[in-house]
Amino acid sequence: MVPAYYLLKLPYTLAWHIKHRLGKTEDVVLYCANTLDYQIFSPIQKYLKPLPVVAKNRKVQQELVSIGVTASRLPSFPEGVIMCRQAAYRFPATSIKKIGLRHGAYHFKPFANPDSYNLLDRFFMTSSTEVKQAENAGIHCGVAIGYPKLDPAFDGSIDANTLAVTRQNLKLDANKKTILFTATWDKSGLSAISQWAHKLTPLAQRYNVLVTVHPWTATEHIDNIRNTPGVHYLGSHDILPHIMIADVCIGDASSILAECCALDKPMITFKMPEGKRTVPHVHKMIRNFSLQIEHVNALDEAIQQCLATPDAKQSQRAEANHIMFDQLDGLAGKRAADEIITLFPQLKLN
Repeated sequence: MVPAYYLLKLPYTLAWHIKHRLGKTEDVVLYCANTLDYQIFSPIQKYLKPLPVVAKNRKVQQELVSIGVTASRLPSFPEGVIMCRQAAYRFPATSIKKIGLRHGAYHFKPFANPDSYNLLDRFFMTSSTEVKQAENAGIHCGVAIGYPKLDPAFDGSIDANTLAVTRQNLKLDANKKTILFTATWDKSGLSAISQWAHKLTPLAQRYNVLVTVHPWTATEHIDNIRNTPGVHYLGSHDILPHIMIADVCIGDASSILAECCALDKPMITFKMPEGKRTVPHVHKMIRNFSLQIEHVNALDEAIQQCLATPDAKQSQRAEANHIMFDQLDGLAGKRAADEIITLFPQLKLN
C-alpha cells in the first residue's frame, strides 16, 4: 500500500463524514489521472448517466479541458468513484464505493499489491482467465468484462470513413505501407526503445511511420522521435484508429501489443530478458504471437516478412486473444456499465 493511504485516511475520512452529514458529498465521480483515463471510460459512459470528472491535479484538469472535458480537482469527497486504475488510496474513506478498471489490456506487468486492489469493491479485468490468475495472487474483487477501449473497433464506431480521415489528418503516403512502433516504459527493463528511437530516418523514407510510447518515457527518446522527418509521434492521442491503419506493429512488452493482437495485426517484437517486471506466461505469449528479433539490424527484413505473410501467426494471435479477452464483440462497455449499475443504480439511463 502506498504511504499516502495511511497519511490521508484519518483526516480524509473525518472530512468525508462531516460532508456526508451535511449533505455536501458528491454522488458518483470519474477520477482521471490523465486524459487516457477519460478515453478508456468513454465506451462505458455512453451506457450510463453522465458522470462528473475529477482530475488528479491542475495539469490533468487543463489537459482535459483541451479535449473538451470540464473537471474539478482533488481533493474530492464523493459517495462513489470509478477509476481506470487501482488508486483507491486517493479516496480512503471505507464508506465510499469504488470501482476500478484496467488502463491497459490484460496484465503485461505483475499484479500490484493485492491490498491496493482489494480496497476496491470491483476491479474490471479483461478476461475470466485474468480473474482466476488475480484470485491466485490474492485479489478478490476481479470481474471479467473485456476491454471497453477496443469496443469502437468492433461495434462500427470506427468505420472506413474514420480511418480515411485518420490517414488524411496524418498526410500519409498512400503508396507506402504503414508501420507502428510502441514501447513500454524505458526504465522498466523491458523496453527496446533505445534500439530504434534514433534510427527511424531510413524507415520513414520507405514507410509511413507512427510512434506511440509510454507517457513516462525519457525526454531524450521522445525528442529523437519527434525530430525525425516523416515520423508521426502520436503523443496522448487515442491510438486505436492508428493501430487499425497499421500494416505491421513493432514493440517490446507494452500492453499495446494486446490491442494489436486483438486487431489481428502482424507484430514484430524485440527479445527482452526476463526480469522482476516480467510475467512469464505473457513473455511466452508475446514470443508466440509475434516475429521476434534480437537487434534493430534485423528489423527491415522482419518488416518485409510480415508484409509478405501477414497471416503467418494468425492462429497464435487468436489463441492469445481468447486468453486476454474472452470475446471481442464490441460490448465490453455494456458489460461494464451493467456491472456498475449493480453498485450504483442511480446511473442507469431512463
